[in-house]
Amino acid sequence: MRLIHNRTLSLMLALFCLAACSKKNDGNPNGGGNNGNNGGNGNTSIGSGTIYVDWATEGLLKIDLSTGQRSTVIQNMIPVRSVDITKDGQKMLTCTDAPGTDYDANLVTISNIKDATIITQFKYYATDGDFAYPNLSPDASMIGIPPTYSDGIVILDNKGKTLKNLVSFNGRKFGGTLVWMPDNTILFSTTDGLFRSNSAFTQGSLVKQFNFTSWGDVAASPDGTRIALKGGNHIWMMNADGSNLVQVTSSTAEEAYPVFSPDSKYLLVGTNYNITNQLGHWWYLKIIPADGKQYNVDDNADKSVIPVIIKGDKQAGSGTMLWR
Repeated sequence: MRLIHNRTLSLMLALFCLAACSKKNDGNPNGGGNNGNNGGNGNTSIGSGTIYVDWATEGLLKIDLSTGQRSTVIQNMIPVRSVDITKDGQKMLTCTDAPGTDYDANLVTISNIKDATIITQFKYYATDGDFAYPNLSPDASMIGIPPTYSDGIVILDNKGKTLKNLVSFNGRKFGGTLVWMPDNTILFSTTDGLFRSNSAFTQGSLVKQFNFTSWGDVAASPDGTRIALKGGNHIWMMNADGSNLVQVTSSTAEEAYPVFSPDSKYLLVGTNYNITNQLGHWWYLKIIPADGKQYNVDDNADKSVIPVIIKGDKQAGSGTMLWR
């Protein structure tokens, strides 16, 4: 049975909370280019690229790091529960409810970002009408459906044909993780730890077992050499084989949702993570070097931490966060 999708309430609560709690920071409009505490002009080069972030009622925003310009990609994200963008930034995948009375269908659409023309569109049916949150493989040839309440991991081609339907692994039910590696293998989780599949999705090997009370928000670097994740209240990073696990953020609050830059040299992190109610959460965007060192992401605590600031305001997020 499909759960109630109460996105509107959670986003409004997040917006109200931020309006009550946030304060403006001085800085230039270069999103991600001002660390605000180095005593100089505050500019730090982090290369080119585009950050996409879903923020409250403002929709899916696009931040061009080379210009600091912010624009809207999807104005109304309330009906959109999943969005992904190809590595070249040219195509977008969205998943929404199907129109009409086909209530159990997840409508998956792949379109060109430039002119919104639809490349392919199909309906996907999860067991018991569960919501699906698909994401694209690095080469956009496949679509991964993370585990739902009733289903395991499902791998589709980019037309919607089922290639693999994985029910369990070593007798264990899958956790919520499905992260693509650059070679089109996947990272997945069970109660036994984090695993990596082979290219045929027929075998898996253990990457790492963790001692955290809770862990998740797994991200793979585009060069395939490292993995970042949330462990406890902070962000950790390790080599792709599970070796050299190190804590890379510290703070008086909580961090979540690490995202590697396209060149794998930086991590975009959700800082000051707040839960507004049972369904809602929000955070501020900050960038740290992905060099294995630990950075204090509290405001003005570390000159190497770059807050994403647009027109003097710290950029916040409450949903999808990508760096292309």
